[in-house]
Amino acid sequence: MNKNQINFAIRAFVSVALIIILLYIMRDKYADIINALKQMRVGIFVWAFFSFFAAISLASIRLKLIVGAGQETDIKTREALSLTLIGYFFNNFLPTAIGGDVIKAYYLSKKSGDKMASYTSVFIDRAMGLVTMVLMATAALLFVQGEIVDLKIRRLIYAITAVAVISILFLMNKNFARKFSFVLMFARPIEEKLKNAYNAIHSYKNHTVLIVKSLAISVVSQILFFASIGIAAISIGSNISALQIFLRMPIISAMSLLPSINGLGIREGATVLLFGPLIGKDKAFAVSVIWLFILFVISVIGGLVYALSPQFRVKLNKVMKDYDK
Repeated sequence: MNKNQINFAIRAFVSVALIIILLYIMRDKYADIINALKQMRVGIFVWAFFSFFAAISLASIRLKLIVGAGQETDIKTREALSLTLIGYFFNNFLPTAIGGDVIKAYYLSKKSGDKMASYTSVFIDRAMGLVTMVLMATAALLFVQGEIVDLKIRRLIYAITAVAVISILFLMNKNFARKFSFVLMFARPIEEKLKNAYNAIHSYKNHTVLIVKSLAISVVSQILFFASIGIAAISIGSNISALQIFLRMPIISAMSLLPSINGLGIREGATVLLFGPLIGKDKAFAVSVIWLFILFVISVIGGLVYALSPQFRVKLNKVMKDYDK
């Protein structure tokens, strides 16, 4: 087995193992979960889906702006949305080493001829969304009383925020980054690539207007994303306050980045763990199933876009060779 196959095997094992553990933990709640899903109001679910779709549409506009600033080429909003949908398809239906971000970067590099700038643009876009989500949770935490939010939740948010702030300082401040230069001694074979990637990312600090616009778009996009979760809960007769969603969703998203098949198993378990105390474990599990179904539908749409758009279709072996260089 090569390193990519080993990587996939580990992620698949984690997802399958966590799903089995979660199903075992919830074994006494199956009837309640099924009943909650049966009572789901389809009309409200549709609103949850469109809220999610609106969130990724706005994120696509952010990608368009970032690509335009970092490369000599530009992409249309339609292309950015198509790439975003295709990314979901690859992440959820073709969960190999070739993730959605790699496909997006590969297409952009073929369009612009600049591989480093393309991968950097995709990285900045992803990082912008994650950082915005974390900072929104931190801001929400500042306005609540200690008894409203569990101490463990507070500590997790503070920890994730600290990681986000340190990451921003590392990427935007070369003097701060030099404090970690000793790490390069463990990465001699790719030291030059890492330095080039860092310089490419660091250059975005000069695009102040872009950063402000991207942050504004990210905030609205995240609000719509959070709203889709709240609406999904309403569709099965539960209610989660906006504040609690703001506080817990960044933790779920951060946990979903751990090795797995696009967060599968981790995301559902974290949803039950964090929302269970608020609406009950059975309802929280039902919300995670609805959320998974929305991701499934979005991925199917991405697959159709990929199949019907010749300009986006690529040979996967070529993508891997290009990615490994």
